[in-house]
Amino acid sequence: MSETDHTTPLERRPACDNCKARKTRCDRRSPCASCVTLNVACRTTPRASEKRQRVLLSSKYDEAVQDVRRQLVDVKEMLQALMSKREPTPSSTGASEYAHHTPPQIIDEEVPSLASVREGYSGDPSFQAHAHRVKNALEAALAASDLINVEALGAPPTLSPRGVAELLHGADTADTTTPNRAIPAPPQPPYDLDFGNLPLPPMDLVLKILRLAKTSRQQFFVDVPTYQEDEFVDMCRGVYFATEPISLWTWISVNVGLYYLFFGVNEVEAGRMGTTMEGIRSHSKLLKANAEAAMQSLRLCSEPSTESCRALALLGTFYVKEGHSTIAWRLISAAARACLDLGFHRLPDRFTGDNYQKASVFWHIYAWEKGLAMTCGRTPVFHHYDVTTPVAKGTFSAPHRVYAAFLDFAIITGEIQQTLFSASARQVSQQDRVQQVEGFVARLNRIQESVRSANPEDPTWDAMYDSAAQVVDIIMYSILTIVYRTLPPSATQAHPLQCSDECVKAARGALSRLVQVGEHRLQTNPIAWGMVLNIILSLAPFVPFIVLAGNAIATSSGTDLALLSSVVSVLAPPAKNSPIARKMHDACERFGRIASLIVSNSIERPSSQKEYQQQAPTNDIAFGSSSGEPVTSDRAHPNHLDYGFPMAQQDWDSVMIGFESELGDYDSRALTNIIEPYIVNTGW
Repeated sequence: MSETDHTTPLERRPACDNCKARKTRCDRRSPCASCVTLNVACRTTPRASEKRQRVLLSSKYDEAVQDVRRQLVDVKEMLQALMSKREPTPSSTGASEYAHHTPPQIIDEEVPSLASVREGYSGDPSFQAHAHRVKNALEAALAASDLINVEALGAPPTLSPRGVAELLHGADTADTTTPNRAIPAPPQPPYDLDFGNLPLPPMDLVLKILRLAKTSRQQFFVDVPTYQEDEFVDMCRGVYFATEPISLWTWISVNVGLYYLFFGVNEVEAGRMGTTMEGIRSHSKLLKANAEAAMQSLRLCSEPSTESCRALALLGTFYVKEGHSTIAWRLISAAARACLDLGFHRLPDRFTGDNYQKASVFWHIYAWEKGLAMTCGRTPVFHHYDVTTPVAKGTFSAPHRVYAAFLDFAIITGEIQQTLFSASARQVSQQDRVQQVEGFVARLNRIQESVRSANPEDPTWDAMYDSAAQVVDIIMYSILTIVYRTLPPSATQAHPLQCSDECVKAARGALSRLVQVGEHRLQTNPIAWGMVLNIILSLAPFVPFIVLAGNAIATSSGTDLALLSSVVSVLAPPAKNSPIARKMHDACERFGRIASLIVSNSIERPSSQKEYQQQAPTNDIAFGSSSGEPVTSDRAHPNHLDYGFPMAQQDWDSVMIGFESELGDYDSRALTNIIEPYIVNTGW
């Protein structure tokens, strides 16, 4: 390396020419080890230094850079102006939580909101239809009384038409929005749900909950037989350790399922998990919010699958227990349509492969869909004449009898709605209707006897089915009441608000059982009573209260009034948090007060009313019968009433109790022609 400066450090010396040519490592000494070994001269040719060329930038380049800067400043100012407009006000702090997630709307789409849900159409079997019939009758009487100057007559204010009119306002729970007075409306979530941005309960606590579900049977897997413990654990693992995208259906199943598992934790179990009941309730609220956000992200044209059917059904029952029966009906009916698309209603007789799970999903959705359709007065999605899927056979144990009774209830409920309340049913003769009612009554009684035989005295009884047995028993009484109400009264020329003896007896049975269960559960678990009540009110129209209120007015029965008051009392606590319980409570409270006022006024009437009050409770003696022998009507060929004046004068006065003193010298026959078409049962 003759030309190399020996003062230059080795690491900065270049490799010799021989090493470069041979592409070997050079130790950069002089001479290097490689050249010594080869016995060749070690030379290093110095490189000519490269001169850096200066790049000259034109003035246009500088102008372009400045222009880009100005544009960026303008964009920044525009964004700041937009953000300042969208800053939350004191009244909209909660809504701004989702502001940075929600894209601007191009189409005004109405996403389901719990704060304002309209019930829509309500058919003949619904509570609204039965209540509206009685409400119209009383309003017709009040319309005539408003024409009289009551104050000028000096009438007592015990039962003024104006006061009764205020009670009647909204008593039929017409199609209005149902704002939740207890819980503020949740913020509007984004249309496309981003699961990664939604919080979940801590993983260690969820693991403890799942271990508890593996060792101790949980109520959730009893109420929702479409999910198994091992399968649900795998779904939770897929959400918490997501290695691939999560489907909306899995997200719904995990959040709703965990919600009920958290709900079933008691104080002792919470202590073992290292948390408190307050912490459990906090996590439950989080899971509930996730479920509601998922519901508002559902799409109309989702591809049907077993997973989607199960998730929609689970979300539907979730909203049943929360008291949102209208949203529950929409979700359950969507699950039912998905079942039809998948052919779950036409499965073969023998279960092979995954057909057993499909059949379980189908019958679970079938039962809820029939009950909600009856309560909401809607046409069912499923038609039993088109179903070939067999019911899974099990042991004849007490829990199996309760489950079988629930399925039988669903089947007969669909037949009742089609046979007695459909448009074609109006063309059926009264004689055929009586025969149909007798057949339904016999089947309902057999189902009810089967449920009552499943009790704690049975060796095969399971306490986890206690709530299901109570629900089935009460809704059976309610369906019996509705079926009997299509028949005319037992006596001729009966009170317009009077139903048949069998109908009144079934109504008393339903309300008595409801009060018994409600009073017990309010002492043990008020929150669980709210869920049970929401299920009862969603699966069968609450017609027994209407029937017994009319019977109390017709017979001046203090016993019935006391039972009505007890019913209102057990409805009151759940009404604070449940929309459907609140609507039923408010309507029943109004009808109960009206009945109480009318009955209390009738007791103060002169002795001309005593004869009616003595005869009406028996419901066997025809008014005006001189012989005193029971006179019953032929239900297949009911006597046509004289609408000019269909009742004896003293009987009609009992209907108009409280109004007589207000109206003064009114024409009873003219008033009858106005009121009778509204108050009489159109099916008689």
